[in-house]
Amino acid sequence: MNKFSEYGMTDYKPILIPLEQNVKLSVDESDLVEDTTMYKCIVGNLIYMTITRPNLSYVIGMVSHFMQTPRKPPLDAVRHILRYINHMLQCGIFYDTKSQLQVHGYKYANWVGNVSDRKSTNGFMFSFGMGVISWNIKK
Repeated sequence: MNKFSEYGMTDYKPILIPLEQNVKLSVDESDLVEDTTMYKCIVGNLIYMTITRPNLSYVIGMVSHFMQTPRKPPLDAVRHILRYINHMLQCGIFYDTKSQLQVHGYKYANWVGNVSDRKSTNGFMFSFGMGVISWNIKK
C-alpha cells in the first residue's frame, strides 16, 4: 500500500488490534498537530475505507471527532489504526467446509465510555461457522 509511504510510515510494524483497549481521547488534551491537512486527509481516507471495512467504524469515528483541532494523541491513534490496516491487508474471511455450521452471537456494551460527550456504545456480532455474517456498533 503506497499510502503508508505517503504518510511517512514505511518502517512501522503491523499490529493485531485497531486501537489500544480503554483509550480515552480528549478535545483539550496535549499539543495541536502541526500539519492539520495531513491529519484531515488520513482520517478522510479512513472514513472512506469504512465502506468496505465496517469493523473499523468505531475507531475511525473516535478519531474523526478531532478534525477541527487535531491533537497529538488522536494522531497517534490514527497511526495505530494505519498499522492495524497494514496487518489486515494480509487477512481475510475463510469458511472451512469441515467446521460446524453454527450461529454464534456476541454483544458489547460500554456505558458512558466516551470522556468528551459521555455517551454509551453498544454493538453486536453474529458469526456462521468461522465467518462473521453480521455486525453493528452504535454510539
